Amino acid sequence: MIAFGVAEILLSQIPGFDQLHWLSFVAAVMSFTYSSIGVGLGIGKVVENKRVMGSLTGISIGTVTQTQKIWRSFQALGDIAFAYSYSMILIEIQVYELNIFSLICFMLCQLN
Repeated sequence: MIAFGVAEILLSQIPGFDQLHWLSFVAAVMSFTYSSIGVGLGIGKVVENKRVMGSLTGISIGTVTQTQKIWRSFQALGDIAFAYSYSMILIEIQVYELNIFSLICFMLCQLN
């Protein structure tokens, strides 16, 4: 994992970042590999212990009940799902802003 962090720091130093389309593919591969390492370590721990040693409610913390923990877990999943549904709108906003910016630049260039 440290090697991935070092690789990401080195790649972030490259100038002209907007012209590196291949870097998106490299980042996707690194992310998939990083996730695979985490899943592999988790599966290895389950195999080592011969059972799953966790639960949705985890350990007891103060006055938080198991029901509250489960509810908060589902709230977090709902927040993620809700945020994901707006991802396409954000892309549309970025495209719209880019078009407006291009129009303003064109108009300013015509004035000069």
